[in-house]
Amino acid sequence: MTYKPFIGVPCAYHLHYHFCFQTKLRRARFSEEGTLQCLASTLESICSHCKYHLLGFNAEEDRLYCLVSLRPDDVVSVVARKLKSNMAREFNLQFPSTSRDRSVWSIGYYVGSVGKASKISAQRYIDNQGKHHSIRDLASREVMRWSNPHAPRLRAAHATFELSYHVVLVTTARISVFDQYIAQKLFNAMVAISETEGFYIERASLLYDHIHMLIKLTPSLSVRACIQEMMAGTWRFMMERYTGVLKNTGAYNLWTESFYVSTVGHATTAQIKSFLSR
Repeated sequence: MTYKPFIGVPCAYHLHYHFCFQTKLRRARFSEEGTLQCLASTLESICSHCKYHLLGFNAEEDRLYCLVSLRPDDVVSVVARKLKSNMAREFNLQFPSTSRDRSVWSIGYYVGSVGKASKISAQRYIDNQGKHHSIRDLASREVMRWSNPHAPRLRAAHATFELSYHVVLVTTARISVFDQYIAQKLFNAMVAISETEGFYIERASLLYDHIHMLIKLTPSLSVRACIQEMMAGTWRFMMERYTGVLKNTGAYNLWTESFYVSTVGHATTAQIKSFLSR
């Protein structure tokens, strides 16, 4: 069955990323008068043109930090490449005398996800969903809560990254579809989907009518594409294994055609903004 019912679905999102770009060979390229102003104005112009929302930035002689809000369709590695290449081109045009060669930036970069809440808070929130939604049977509550026993093996060329997302999917019309008998098989299916698509599910909490997940991505993936593959893949799983459940409940498409996703990280957006302002 190859039909994918979830393509281009609307979503609510809150996606913030902290980037750090370093100059080639740690040269003090931004020490001359006017260089930092050039860097700042160019960064603002690029973000405006590409419809990235620049939340804050700061620069030193040999590096640039910036905090950017992106859309679910944006690929982080593409954003990093656009920012670096366009800033380098404008900088070399305005300050040709500072360039021993045309390379302003080192090859690599750092990017980390940040959000309204820290990753620890998100983990605690997901783990306590059964209690929060009054699943009284403790055994069922434990069965419907899952944590990945395997460490992530995500790699990306020329990037140091930590990209974590809190995802929420809701069943059609909030119909109660899932139970403790479906939970473990569904979790196994989700792991298989994530491994095929190249991302990692860290933990999940399944409720009768929705699911919370904490996932990790590489910079080369868009979070929208990963979530839509998860929605389509779990729908196929339910159609193959639990067609009767979908038929009896009336939840034929399984999921509401929308989702929620937010970035989380070791720091919050407010903390990174405070860091950049200093």
